[in-house]
Amino acid sequence: MLKYPHIQKNAQRKNTLLYPGLTTVSLDSIITYMQYYYVMCQKGSVIHRCYVLLDSESADTLHDSLEQRYDLVQVCDVKRSQVDPDILVK
Repeated sequence: MLKYPHIQKNAQRKNTLLYPGLTTVSLDSIITYMQYYYVMCQKGSVIHRCYVLLDSESADTLHDSLEQRYDLVQVCDVKRSQVDPDILVK
């Protein structure tokens, strides 16, 4: 028999959070907080560059993660007009 921790036997139908502490937000509100970031990381003579659309917390997390793997890392916010569409990660 499979056991599902989020389903209780004889539970009444009601909307409960599967993961307490997490909330849902609309996609429109997420997009308004997202910015374009230039990401550059270098290890030895190999350089990777791209532009990404992220919120500020994700950009900080990305920077911290890349810092552990590369010699030089730069993650900085840029204006939409400065984005090179050829290296934009969608």
